[in-house]
Amino acid sequence: MKAFAVAGIIALFAFLLVGIQHYQVVALRADVKFEAGEKKKAVDANAVSLATITTLQAEAARNAAYSADLAKRIKVSEDKAKRAEQNFENLKRNSKPVRDWAAQPLPDGLRGKARTGNKDVHPKN
Repeated sequence: MKAFAVAGIIALFAFLLVGIQHYQVVALRADVKFEAGEKKKAVDANAVSLATITTLQAEAARNAAYSADLAKRIKVSEDKAKRAEQNFENLKRNSKPVRDWAAQPLPDGLRGKARTGNKDVHPKN
């Protein structure tokens, strides 16, 4: 009888060990499945981030090219304005009609003096 009791206890103990092992296997499978899902989410997020980075790098390259082109255009415009100013100065010095025109005094309204006469240009009705 003692042998049956001991055998029963050993069988119960073995059953508990097998049950605990089975529970651990099920729990580990669930963890592996969860981690696989999280890995997929991380890989997808990484792909989106990589696409965003690529887009931003391309945009930065376009902006750099645009800035360089704009700087060249500004330089060309400044050079053109400088040449026009030099041409105007040469024209002022070398052309009698232009010198006469430039020597004329400005009208009172352009020199900041108040006009004489009726200040109310637009009377209210």
